Amino acid sequence: MQVITSLENLKITSKTSVALGNFDGIHIGHREIMSNALETAAAEGYKSLCFTFSNHPFNFILRREESDPDAVKLICTEEEKVELIEAMGFDILVNVPFDEHIMKMRARKFFDDIIVGSLNAAHVSVGFNYTYGARAEGKPDLLIKQCGEAGISVSIRDAVMLDGNVVSSTLIREMISTGNMEMTARLLGRPYSFAGTVSHGKKLGSRMGIPTINIPAPDRQMLPPNGVYFSRIDIGGRQFSSVSNIGINPTVNDDPGRKTIETNIFDYDDDAYGSDVTVYFDHFSRGERKFRDKEELFAQIARDCENARNYRKK
Repeated sequence: MQVITSLENLKITSKTSVALGNFDGIHIGHREIMSNALETAAAEGYKSLCFTFSNHPFNFILRREESDPDAVKLICTEEEKVELIEAMGFDILVNVPFDEHIMKMRARKFFDDIIVGSLNAAHVSVGFNYTYGARAEGKPDLLIKQCGEAGISVSIRDAVMLDGNVVSSTLIREMISTGNMEMTARLLGRPYSFAGTVSHGKKLGSRMGIPTINIPAPDRQMLPPNGVYFSRIDIGGRQFSSVSNIGINPTVNDDPGRKTIETNIFDYDDDAYGSDVTVYFDHFSRGERKFRDKEELFAQIARDCENARNYRKK
């Protein structure tokens, strides 16, 4: 897949079938839009193209750094987003910053300069609530009109519903914030996950015969509540059942400002230090709490591990 990160001098010569959207999270609603673009490309012989932003427009408009506690947090990292889009089969990804120039661009200019001029769109697929242009003046009705005048076919995809709710990034963030990892996975079409490089931890689980690894908790990606989760971990393409704690480990941690993701791995006896891993969160078990001493903590870790094994047997 060709990845383009700047609009400067961008001029695609092949006709394209374009999926337009912020695609924050690549959830099952986004995939409906993206699949339409892919199917049209295959049927008409166009190049398939996904156009999206590498930052969240709201954060730029509100002048918030993505590490700011009040910023809109990522549902998936940029690296994961690129991997997911590539896995869907797109030929081209245009993943550019939402900046001052785009923010102030009128809908007509966005259509003429970007959709037609840069992307060479022959087909456009968007969601029912898609907007473009300064102050979100461009809406699906206007896009249909402009595409008709330019001889471009267009598909406006209806909302995807799940359990009576419109699938949206806002709903997914609500589910993550309450620790509902099962519903989060259904909305995303995949389990919620974090990736990182393994660092040495306090090795508390190792004293119980359960290898323990730490990865830093990301500051740009949305975190579920502090606590213990039944999880799975991918290490070098191999997947293992695990128990993960998100938080500060208050019983043993002398740095309460440093949040980590600590994972106890079942049936694993190698050294993962320095490895790139992905931890998948399947179920919220309990909140994080401070224990009287390490012995009480170890007893609880043992119970957590037993509960996780029983969960896997269901």
